[in-house]
Amino acid sequence: MQGTSTPNRAQGVSAHRSGDTLEGWGGIISAHLDDWAAELDCTPEDVLGAVDSAGIDPITDTAKNKGQGKDRDRPTDPALRCLALTIDDAQTLKNVLSQ
Repeated sequence: MQGTSTPNRAQGVSAHRSGDTLEGWGGIISAHLDDWAAELDCTPEDVLGAVDSAGIDPITDTAKNKGQGKDRDRPTDPALRCLALTIDDAQTLKNVLSQ
């Protein structure tokens, strides 16, 4: 029996392709901020502005403090910062940016 920590790809689960640079797994799309911007044909700042204006609460934003222990430097560089969104929130993000 395989444990739950076995990566999806190792289990032979195919990725859901949502575009050239983003992949969705189990209804969640996670990517570097630069990749979100490239996929949506905008800047990283545009992505963050759209997330804020649409009231999207990312499942994960690696630039935000985890709220545990001492404050640590969190990656804010768009090449290192990651956002994870549900597929519905990703569609909302796309809609906001296409207006």
